[in-house]
Amino acid sequence: MWHIALLLYVSITCIPKAQAQDQTLSSIEESMIQAFKSMKADTIRKDVIEPNLYRAFYKAEYHPVAKNMAPAYEWTQVLQIGETAQRYIDHGTLLADSIFDDGVKTGKAPEEFVPGYHKASKSSVMDSHILFLQREGKMEYFDRIVTDYFIYVDSIPQQQWELVAGDSIIAGYTCHRAQTRYRGRDYTAWYTEEIPLSYGPYKFRGLPGLITCIYDKDRDHVFTLQGFERAPLGEVIYRKKKSYFKTTRERLQQAIRSYMANPSGYSTPKVNIQGKKTAKPPKPYNPIELE
Repeated sequence: MWHIALLLYVSITCIPKAQAQDQTLSSIEESMIQAFKSMKADTIRKDVIEPNLYRAFYKAEYHPVAKNMAPAYEWTQVLQIGETAQRYIDHGTLLADSIFDDGVKTGKAPEEFVPGYHKASKSSVMDSHILFLQREGKMEYFDRIVTDYFIYVDSIPQQQWELVAGDSIIAGYTCHRAQTRYRGRDYTAWYTEEIPLSYGPYKFRGLPGLITCIYDKDRDHVFTLQGFERAPLGEVIYRKKKSYFKTTRERLQQAIRSYMANPSGYSTPKVNIQGKKTAKPPKPYNPIELE
């Protein structure tokens, strides 16, 4: 599938900032276009779960050095909400998939949609995404290390919330305060009963309204609602069809920690970076789940 080749170009190639005019395609986009022309085009392979009804957009803030405001990453994530399923994913990834599928379905020339696909892909920060299947009471968590894709299945989290005094206005909604402890961090959350959906960003859910803001005590991880809307007609919640390594939460966490501590030493049956002459320094890593 040629779109896999495009994803690999986006995810593992280092691209310097463009210095040419906006209309000039970057070398990576030129490579994508050539890949398209040399392969049979097809839409992204997916298992459709159900139609999407609503979308909640969150600004995500992540500080890779604990208790330190710098450096910082900010980007947009989206919670898709269906009748019995939800999906939490980087908006850039969702948008790139949509641009890709539209380009293939409408028969556009690659020059027409590859730049948009590339731009959307680059705006994505996290490779992980989460699928909640309420009928089955389970959660599927997806992530990637280099070119290896992983999945683990767990029960849908049930945080123990304490509703406490406090009101605020967030994204135009009247909100109330709650607290919880989850996976080693203490959180303050704000939720609105004006949107009576008990969901929120990441794995947080179970309050008497949509979570509009949540942050840990040190504000290493912050999620703030930016907007809520009905989903476009025809949008679906889906699972991408890929070759996943099945694992557990604990094993995936350890694999990510090992990779971040020694990027040059990452090795699996599919990928073997061991022995590279150019060593990569450790990457700062401050996972949202400490336990």
